[in-house]
Amino acid sequence: MALRSDREDTRAQEEALRAARDAAADVLADLAAEARSLGKAYAARSVRIPEGSALAGLVDAARRAEEAVDMAAHDLATARGEDA
Repeated sequence: MALRSDREDTRAQEEALRAARDAAADVLADLAAEARSLGKAYAARSVRIPEGSALAGLVDAARRAEEAVDMAAHDLATARGEDA
């Protein structure tokens, strides 16, 4: 399919957005699993207090992933001429 000469090819931006969303979904799944694990440990009132640094690291990773999705969506909108 030929592109109109005044429109940018957006396949790269679409793929970047897909990849960013996939990465964000993976990080959020890891975050959810870690949160469930910590929740069970606290609910069981285990003698050993679980290490929360993994959870904090995943929260930071989730923020970065969200920013990557936002940037990729912005780049795609710009390429499509939707963002002025």
